[in-house]
Amino acid sequence: MKLQTLQALLCIEAVGSLRAAAQQLHTSQPALTAAIQQLEEELCAPLLVRTKRGVTLTRFGESFIRYARLIVAESQRAHAEIQQLRGHWEGQVSFSVSPAVALIGLPQALASFGKEHPGITVKVRDGLFPGVAPSLRDGSLDFALSAAHRRDIDQDLEAEALCASDIVIVGSRKHPLRKARRLTELQTCRWIFSSAPRGAGAIIQEAFQRAGLAAPTSNLVCESFLALPGIVAHSDWLTTMPKALFEQNAFRSELTAFELDEPLPSLTVFVLRRHDLPLTPAATALISWVRHYATAGRRAGA
Repeated sequence: MKLQTLQALLCIEAVGSLRAAAQQLHTSQPALTAAIQQLEEELCAPLLVRTKRGVTLTRFGESFIRYARLIVAESQRAHAEIQQLRGHWEGQVSFSVSPAVALIGLPQALASFGKEHPGITVKVRDGLFPGVAPSLRDGSLDFALSAAHRRDIDQDLEAEALCASDIVIVGSRKHPLRKARRLTELQTCRWIFSSAPRGAGAIIQEAFQRAGLAAPTSNLVCESFLALPGIVAHSDWLTTMPKALFEQNAFRSELTAFELDEPLPSLTVFVLRRHDLPLTPAATALISWVRHYATAGRRAGA
């Protein structure tokens, strides 16, 4: 089982075509087909279904691709770590970030890291727990920066507390209940959750439960923090969002934060990673810069 063939399989899955994958990998289509056929013979199972529209994974392929992704990711990480330990800072760091962290220190951390290690490629994507967990497990992400409740974090993930995340209830400035002071007044409102039920975006459920009220339900989940403020500003929906995002979004003048008597549950932003997958020196250095600026921001706001 060759690493190069596994990388080719991942490329085929991503582009959905043998021809496109061959072009991207700078090889011929017959050579790529032969490599995949050899892998299928080793596994004694078909991995791809070839159609006029391209290729898709078989059920065997869907099962195997998870291992292929993990093997490739760990191989790349191991190579990068050895090079970095030898003083050759190359390779890449991939991580996801929640909106709260993106606004309170990440830009400064990336700038400092980039000056210190210009040879490292950094890949950043949006992501909230628990949605980022699969990518942490398969090695696609080195780590994730996300708000969460520690009790909800799975045992196979290591969680290091980074900073607190203040949450506010947000609605349109024209909302008829914008002056409400009690959660009970908001029970019948329509709510948008900004994450899956176990995620930070559904924290309002806990607030209602603590107040002895039935938890609100939602028929709209919007995990795009770019779209969320605009949706709330032009509707009667309510949502929760990090205070930093409320204060720094394009629709700030059209939104209001509800000032309730009951305190909202607090959340912590964690550095999340697989507990059995060591970080490369580059990933460790980047986390150090994130921690530095998150701490500095917390002191400045104190």
